Amino acid sequence: MKKLAATTLNIILALGVVCILAGILLFPRLASHFNAHVETWTVILTVVGALVFYFSLVKYSSALVFFLGLYALLTGFLFMIIGSGLVPFGIEGLWPVSIILAGFSVLFTGITKDRRIRVSYLFPSVFLIGMGFYFLLFSLNLISMGFRKWISIFWPLFPVLLGICLIILFLIQQNPAAHFPYDKSESLENDFEEDAKE
Repeated sequence: MKKLAATTLNIILALGVVCILAGILLFPRLASHFNAHVETWTVILTVVGALVFYFSLVKYSSALVFFLGLYALLTGFLFMIIGSGLVPFGIEGLWPVSIILAGFSVLFTGITKDRRIRVSYLFPSVFLIGMGFYFLLFSLNLISMGFRKWISIFWPLFPVLLGICLIILFLIQQNPAAHFPYDKSESLENDFEEDAKE
């Protein structure tokens, strides 16, 4: 496939952001058909997130700005849907979804920034996504006992899970080329070689 010119790519990106903004601004109209109300702050958060996301792709190359724009866009839209009443759960039931969106935003930021999956972005994103789903089980009452009681009973699982994660991290860092063949920068051998050169 032939690579498009930078101006063509910027036009495509701008059109994509305009379509997202148009959908966001028209969402209150859709919600009014269902007798739902969309709060102004959620629309503002989503629009600001979309604009920051666009400028992070075009003008600023900061991973933090990219993450903040994407996360504000996604959470603003999530809160817009929750606040409109189109889903049967309120914010008290769906707040962990914002943690899951943070995990996906971290993962997508790492992929966009480095054009590959790096362990330094993968583990925090998997952790956030896992914790979000964990909290979602309690906030939607899928686990019948209270959070504190569950923690007091099953707390020994946490050191076991932490140990498993640390061992997996160690094994991946031992031979990252086997797990991430396109990423040569995160190997322990490279760290030792760089230390030896100094």
